[in-house]
Amino acid sequence: MKRRHFLRLGIVGTAFSSIGLPESILASNKNKIKSLSMKTPICDLLNIEYPIIQSGMFDVAGPELVAAVCNAGGLGILSATMLLPEVLLERIKKIRQLTSRPFGVNLLLQQDLFPPRDYEISDELNLKVHDTLNEFRRQLRIPENSAKPEKVPPLIQSALEIILQEKIPVFSVGLGNPSKEIVAQCHKRGMKVMVMIATVEDAITVSKNGVDIIVAQGSEAGGHRSTWEKKISKEYASIGTLSLTSAVAKAVNVPVVAAGGIVNGKGLKAALSIGAQGVLMGTRFIATTESIAPESYKRKVLEGSSDNTTVTDSFTGMYARVIRNKYTERYHERNTPVFPPGRQFMANGDIIKAAKEQNNPEFYTLYAGQGISEIREMKSAYDVVKEIIAEAEAK
Repeated sequence: MKRRHFLRLGIVGTAFSSIGLPESILASNKNKIKSLSMKTPICDLLNIEYPIIQSGMFDVAGPELVAAVCNAGGLGILSATMLLPEVLLERIKKIRQLTSRPFGVNLLLQQDLFPPRDYEISDELNLKVHDTLNEFRRQLRIPENSAKPEKVPPLIQSALEIILQEKIPVFSVGLGNPSKEIVAQCHKRGMKVMVMIATVEDAITVSKNGVDIIVAQGSEAGGHRSTWEKKISKEYASIGTLSLTSAVAKAVNVPVVAAGGIVNGKGLKAALSIGAQGVLMGTRFIATTESIAPESYKRKVLEGSSDNTTVTDSFTGMYARVIRNKYTERYHERNTPVFPPGRQFMANGDIIKAAKEQNNPEFYTLYAGQGISEIREMKSAYDVVKEIIAEAEAK
């Protein structure tokens, strides 16, 4: 067995002792040996130290958070969906000022958004949705609105062009199946392509397009359910993280990363034990000092329990796991329908903006996974990465 295999299996001490290295050398290299015990092949593929990836979260992961995770040895990811081109370029430039390490940029390639689909909105649907949204507007003391939502702007296409132009080390895809042509364009520029899926069938599909990494997103995960089309109900594509990860790892010949409900070193160890080569975490990085999430959002994460989350399409028209609040509860109490994917986001943007400005979590999109029960301290993202590794390595 080659030396690097001993390192990855965490049995370096035994291996080195068997070839006669003195105890003094083992002791002096103890810290280096321990850090190598968590190294997996995906670390070499992405040129990172630890198999920890931070999810690209809209309104959470700004340049500071992304760079902090990268500098700690993981892979930080910036969300580019719905960002104006000049804002995206500015954030990429800032990341490169803060770190020299590889990072990623994420886009949602959901089929209703890429390219934006033009739906016909009926007067009846428009009236029903705005009847509830206007109730929220009154509580936030902002102007009421009954206009039909505008079409989603083509910002995803412009963001993709920037990602390719800037040769971002890792192109991260959520809610989408990048074509063979897109994957080839990335590879031509020396970029890696990482795609998140929620079913084994989708994992097999994206693997055929030549992607480099597949993220198996379990139902416990916060944020949008990673399917490139909206399912007929939230019960579909709802598979637990461990079951999904294990099945995907057996079904494809592509490195697999586990996501969903993982917030600590124990979760990392569990994921590695069933075939994953790393983990992707979002919720754990919300309540960090570098996160740009509103303070009220961070508090909700720190105070929440696993039973506080729900899956809803009332924020964007696409199913997503969030922390329950007045918005989600009242929306569903009234059995209010939703606009198509993307158009719902366009309709309630003023509500989300006002809630953020007023630091009011009751009407804000509090994306979070079921692992929030184990998050109780605000820490730097750098410390979070280091502590997860230390816990995973502890016997």
